Amino acid sequence: MMSLRRSKVPTFPLLSSGAVAQYSLPVLTGQAVQTIRFLDGADQRYLIQGRTFRQWEIRLTLLTDSEIAQLQTFFTEQQGDYTKFDFPDPLSGQMIPNCRLLIPEMTCSYEGVGASSTLLYVTETNG
Repeated sequence: MMSLRRSKVPTFPLLSSGAVAQYSLPVLTGQAVQTIRFLDGADQRYLIQGRTFRQWEIRLTLLTDSEIAQLQTFFTEQQGDYTKFDFPDPLSGQMIPNCRLLIPEMTCSYEGVGASSTLLYVTETNG
């Protein structure tokens, strides 16, 4: 009998303080909608997803060299916006499965010795 072994799902890295994000932390919620436009100009809309998904804007500033390196490594391992991971929701403390990054490239600003910043967007998906 073969046992199916689930490979370990990556988790979004924590800062050295143990936090996932810094304040302010915008969280958007919404549902994907498809719109069909007819020849007479009328529109018909319908939901593509049955549930509401969240999207987090993770704006990080004054990161240490090790924190920015950890985020860059995570981004590279996820192949940008390609791979799913678990995300610890900073507001509820729950682990949210099936999340993806929304950006194909990570931009970092090096503002001085031991002070870097970046902006990442994380979205919840169906899986």
